[in-house]
Amino acid sequence: MPRMPRGECTEGIYHIINRGNMGMQIFDSSDDYEYFLNLLKQGCDREFVLMHAYCLMPNHFHLLVSVDKAGSLSRMMQWVMTSHVRYYHRKNNTFGHVWQGRYKSFIVEKESYYVGVIRYIEANPIRANLVDKAQKWLYGSLRERVTKTTTTLLCSPLVELGEDWKRYVNKPMKKLEIDKIRNSVNRQTPLGEKGWQMEAAKRHGLMSTLGNRGRPKKEK
Repeated sequence: MPRMPRGECTEGIYHIINRGNMGMQIFDSSDDYEYFLNLLKQGCDREFVLMHAYCLMPNHFHLLVSVDKAGSLSRMMQWVMTSHVRYYHRKNNTFGHVWQGRYKSFIVEKESYYVGVIRYIEANPIRANLVDKAQKWLYGSLRERVTKTTTTLLCSPLVELGEDWKRYVNKPMKKLEIDKIRNSVNRQTPLGEKGWQMEAAKRHGLMSTLGNRGRPKKEK
């Protein structure tokens, strides 16, 4: 199957995800999580990428980032992923593929789904039954957002999230909201309202992602 175009552009907002090779666990200890968070911090600083949300899970991660310079996201992610693979093999005395492949990126419309994707990412540990409150997960941006006690990765949000944001994240999302985001992940479809989505797909060569292809697969 051919690779989908990246569709990276300046002033874009991107939902990023990658998983361990064959679903294997990547982060085995707090040191592993913290090392990867530090790589993200360094990578963002190197390439002037802004981090709006993140969540590291045992076998995958989600990011929401924005860029204002062409190629900066690709350079940042290549450096982060390469640096992490070296760390992983050195620590575990292994070789071969660590991640399932190149990271996936999905452009997001600010006006319609920016807030929803942040909420989706930050609620990930609840959906995976790792914690009963999202802010208890040590390696997600909600904890940083409400406590300011972890690595400072977050930029200022593009829209006001509200004083009750923590409660909002912990409240179950509607199935329709989750399905729309999961469809974007599974099909690499631009995530936004129909008109914007169509325009973004045309602009980035992603028209083939817009067709109906059944119910979205479950995505944590």
